Amino acid sequence: MKLKTLAVLAAFASGLTLSTAAYALPAVLQQSEGLGAYISLDQTKSLGDNVVLLDFRTAERYAAGHIPGAINIPREFIETPDVDGVIGETKSYEELEPILASYGLSYDQTIVVYGEFEDDALRPDSGRFAGKIYVSLDQAGFPNVHILDGGINAWDGELSTEATVLPASDLKLTATKPYIVQKDYVLAALGRENTFVLDARGTAGYERGHIPGSLNVPIGLFSNANELHAEVDGLLAKLKELGVGPEAEIITTCGWGWAASDLLAILRDLGYSNLKLYDGAWTDWVQDPNLPKAGTDFPA
Repeated sequence: MKLKTLAVLAAFASGLTLSTAAYALPAVLQQSEGLGAYISLDQTKSLGDNVVLLDFRTAERYAAGHIPGAINIPREFIETPDVDGVIGETKSYEELEPILASYGLSYDQTIVVYGEFEDDALRPDSGRFAGKIYVSLDQAGFPNVHILDGGINAWDGELSTEATVLPASDLKLTATKPYIVQKDYVLAALGRENTFVLDARGTAGYERGHIPGSLNVPIGLFSNANELHAEVDGLLAKLKELGVGPEAEIITTCGWGWAASDLLAILRDLGYSNLKLYDGAWTDWVQDPNLPKAGTDFPA
């Protein structure tokens, strides 16, 4: 896989006509040194040795056409199924370790995850919201994980229907850095000085019901859930309006944890470092009758 991926990227760099302008990172992210969570197609093709392209779409979508050399780990193997109405939570380290090892992942790899723009973004098998796969691997201890901005839609070469499978690795998740939190952590954080709970859902969903004290920072301010906007001025303006400084503790949330992960990834690229993800999000919170709720569906 290593040589195959490098050959693909080399051909990609030298022989293909790329529409990179359409998928260039926002200017504010281009000013950063090194690689961020989100990377462009140009940055992807310039990566060095031991690159793994990880396509997290369904097996059917992968088989129909994928970036040459990419492996396929459908998100269902990284996230939990529907558990009492809560879907898409990152599996425990104990569950993830043998799964990721069986797909050949290891800490020494540079991993670039990518999905796909789909009109139906809220299906459990959606190819959007690559930030969630990024968070799952990053907090599991992988030191070099990135998101290909634009996903497979950014690729301007031919797609492949030839599956790439890596030999199993001896991966042990010994460098985990947990920042996924549960509802008790969020409840204790409400009202804490310089701590912000940011809800990445659209305004309509947020207004119907949300965690009291949380603030709405819709994903639409910076992304279509697959590709970052050309500029993220709306996000920057909202953060400034809310008084969210780079030294703040931020807990991101949404409906299912997906949009919240995309928000967490771009906040990291913008220089925020004290970041947490409430993975269960509103679908978890709303089911607990003992937790406070706000919104039009929950009148005081």
